[in-house]
Amino acid sequence: MGRTARRFVTVALSVVLAVVLAVAFTGCGPAPVDDPLAVMLDRDKDPARRLSAAKQLGNLTDAPDPEPAVKAMHKVLWSDSQPTDLRLWAMDRLIEYDPDTFWAIAQRRILEVDLWAVLGPLIDRSVKRGDSGFTAALVRSYSRGSHVYPDDQRPERAAIEALNPGFTLEQAVWGVFTSDDPSITTAARVDAWALTNRLFGAERARSLLSGTDSPQPLIRDLRSARWLGVLPPNREAVLWLMRVRGESGGAYWDRAERLASRLTDAQRQGLELRHLPALVLADDTLLGLDKSALLSRVRRRLSVTRGTARTEPGVAMTLPSESLADHAQALCYGDLLAIDLLQDALTDRSLVAELFGQADADLADTETEHGGVLAVVDGRVVALPFASPLRAHDQKFYSSDALIRRMYTGLAHYHFHAQRYHNASYAGPGGGDLAFADRLRPTAVVLTFLDHDTLGVDYYQAGGVVVDLGTIRR
Repeated sequence: MGRTARRFVTVALSVVLAVVLAVAFTGCGPAPVDDPLAVMLDRDKDPARRLSAAKQLGNLTDAPDPEPAVKAMHKVLWSDSQPTDLRLWAMDRLIEYDPDTFWAIAQRRILEVDLWAVLGPLIDRSVKRGDSGFTAALVRSYSRGSHVYPDDQRPERAAIEALNPGFTLEQAVWGVFTSDDPSITTAARVDAWALTNRLFGAERARSLLSGTDSPQPLIRDLRSARWLGVLPPNREAVLWLMRVRGESGGAYWDRAERLASRLTDAQRQGLELRHLPALVLADDTLLGLDKSALLSRVRRRLSVTRGTARTEPGVAMTLPSESLADHAQALCYGDLLAIDLLQDALTDRSLVAELFGQADADLADTETEHGGVLAVVDGRVVALPFASPLRAHDQKFYSSDALIRRMYTGLAHYHFHAQRYHNASYAGPGGGDLAFADRLRPTAVVLTFLDHDTLGVDYYQAGGVVVDLGTIRR
């Protein structure tokens, strides 16, 4: 063979080898694994490898024993810490295998999905299925806030309308609240009530409530609270109502309602659940004052106090005013009543001593803030401490379930800013405190060390209302 021929053969072989290798590498994927279920669940494995292993499982209906795989796929699907592509693949396999069981589970577990990359497809598949029975689950999801979509662009909104042709969004949401379907949980009804308040307003929700004769226990509770100036607007407030309605076999609620019946319309305006402890604690003389007289009384008492403005160095947020004058219009009669009673309570030397003792303990504890409830016991206000269930850091206080339950009949929630004795820069509520007030709507107080022998006292409530109540001395 000549040199030219040999060169041609060599080049030809090289081309063939390159083509073979290209085909081999192009067509190859991850090699099959011996235990695809274990690989799919192994969080240490690469997500693509886990998805490939999951696909190796094939169709669940063809498996001799599909239950282990079904259980594993549910574990993957309902966890936001799992890879999105794997979760979506699991969702589709589960729907194919047993759609009725899948959607029954989705009714219960939809609130476990926070990522829109998974929640959006779940909602889309519910619309494709076309079962209006999933409306309650969509209402529950919609009742949660979103930083991604405004309310009028939420995917749940479009899905609810698509699954309920011939009904307005309001009718569909209200239908979940009033339905006699026993499969609709109390939690779903509470979320429907909260969503109605958020989308259509408190007055519309009150009007709809007045027009329904549903015998549902939750509806009875809300109808019984119509003497309040503000009906519980959200989940936390509804739970508050249900708890207080049952307090002392209903005696506490009945007493508050009797006292409220003696108030004028102006005094009842804006009355909320958080005001009931103040209403029950107040004497006849105090309840005889109208709002203007009560405001003057609070203003006069505050005029002799020394305020401390929060500066919070390094924080860009606009800090709320702490002046009574700036919040006078936002404060209803019930708010002023609570403030006046707090001013009275903070003249009690035994209460002040207890608060300083707790503040000192907070100062020594660098793992969490301390707090509790200013509770009414035998006609006087006492500071009941509750341990934080989580010890995150020294500038955070988590309210336990026990504290929240006690708060329902307490004059105020309280916590300390006691990281150091000279802590005036952090006097008053921070952003997290104000968010807590907006969510649970309590009467709240924060006490801050200004020096070794002085605590600053700030009242705050929903809506960013903060009033500096001055100081107490050791």
